[in-house]
Amino acid sequence: MDLSEETSDAARVAAALAAVPGWADRPVTVEAAIPVLASPSWRGADAAPLRVRDAAGETLFVKLMAPDGRATIDFDCAFAAATAAGEARLGPKVLLADAEAGVLVMEDLTEGWRTATLEAMYDAATLDRVLETRRAFQALPALPRTEGVFAEIERFYAGCRESDAAIPSDTEWMVDSLRLAAEAIRPAAGAPVPIHGDGNVSNIMLHESGAVRLVDFDRATNADPLEDLGSFLIEAHAFEPEARDTFARLTGGFDEAAFNRAWLYGIADDLRWGLLGCLTAAVSPRKTLEFHKYASWRFVRCRIGVRETRFAERLRRV
Repeated sequence: MDLSEETSDAARVAAALAAVPGWADRPVTVEAAIPVLASPSWRGADAAPLRVRDAAGETLFVKLMAPDGRATIDFDCAFAAATAAGEARLGPKVLLADAEAGVLVMEDLTEGWRTATLEAMYDAATLDRVLETRRAFQALPALPRTEGVFAEIERFYAGCRESDAAIPSDTEWMVDSLRLAAEAIRPAAGAPVPIHGDGNVSNIMLHESGAVRLVDFDRATNADPLEDLGSFLIEAHAFEPEARDTFARLTGGFDEAAFNRAWLYGIADDLRWGLLGCLTAAVSPRKTLEFHKYASWRFVRCRIGVRETRFAERLRRV
């Protein structure tokens, strides 16, 4: 089944369920699983997240990728990462992954599960379990894509210019600044491993038993493991001292050069998402979502990081 704007969500769901064992002939109802927001948190903004329910109350989670998502997401890699995480019990079990159709069918994490919040990251035990889950994902076999944050910055920046996207007047300065970071980090970067790639805490599910699952693997790739940590630190902690504490908890000590690399990756992550938001706003027909508003916030944080007096020092000490 081809992914196209002309194919209705209902038809895509029906075709997907027909391929899931035991669901082909069940009467079902389909409802929105979560509110779709581009701002203040990029939640479900690249897809239609749906909950399918049969007459007995059994449910599945269906993610219908937006056709314009192909401008920024490698569907094959994202679906392969979700499948691998499910098999390793690091994410929801995947029942169907059709990258061509842009449809992912998974177990529905409902009873006992909740979406993580920033507040939850200040509980030491929860934070440790989250970090361990992210690290366990890095031990899985290599993914079909190897493209780190700096490469995505270049790709999205080129895409913004080609699509005549509305971008801030100082974008070139931010891009040039992070090019310096890329050059500084390159000789010290760790060997690429599978990473989740998106530090947004809403991509973490917490169970009342203490179990942790990662969701939304759209930014998954093979990259420096510190890149994954950097994207998480910049999201989970508003201030550097807390980020330093988390870094030390994960690594068992404090390596200043490694922390600087992670922090620079976090600043790069802000620029990546700013460009991604502007590019999506330019190419997407879904004009009711506030892609630009989200992008603006990420650009603000990137500017703060680059203008911070220690930015140049970090470049020298990686």
